[in-house]
Amino acid sequence: MDTLEYCLAVPDPVDRRAVISALSLLGLSCVGEGSDSGHFLRVLRKVQPQLAILDLSLPGNVLETASIIDHEGLAALLLLEGKKNKKRVMNLQSAGFMILKMPVQQIVLNSVVEVLYLEFKRRQKLQQEISALRAKLQARTVVERAKGVLMQEFSWSEQQAYRFLQKESMDLRVPIKEVAEKLFKGNFSRNGEQK
Repeated sequence: MDTLEYCLAVPDPVDRRAVISALSLLGLSCVGEGSDSGHFLRVLRKVQPQLAILDLSLPGNVLETASIIDHEGLAALLLLEGKKNKKRVMNLQSAGFMILKMPVQQIVLNSVVEVLYLEFKRRQKLQQEISALRAKLQARTVVERAKGVLMQEFSWSEQQAYRFLQKESMDLRVPIKEVAEKLFKGNFSRNGEQK
């Protein structure tokens, strides 16, 4: 496992020291702490750690905070149950969050942190792949629209329109999407010359 940085929001000083001590034995580094739900989110967004550890007894709406962290993919999320709060625990467990009851055994903490981190990295990779696919789809859509305009305006075949865009792309040394976008802005004449 890579060196992990984490942010912590554990209001009880004894529990906080125990968590920091246990995580330091695993080689993890605490890069920020939060005093309530809102402050914790601000800290997370600022320092961007790989792991967020949130105590259920933290002031504020812990369920909402956990949901935001998860939805925005801010960090892998571990929830700790220090003080009993059945309603919060049940709500969070039903939402699919990992909750560990304090005090946590070192071996359990190690395993959970490793699994959460690997899952977080997997989700990040999937998100990057989705973004790349969206960009490709958008580029393809722009190129297809540009081909349609060229076909209609100059009575070209689809192959001629694509070849024109492709040649301009190579001549200008820019992606074909940029050529298509310039076409929509009216920056090309019939001969392919830039206006």
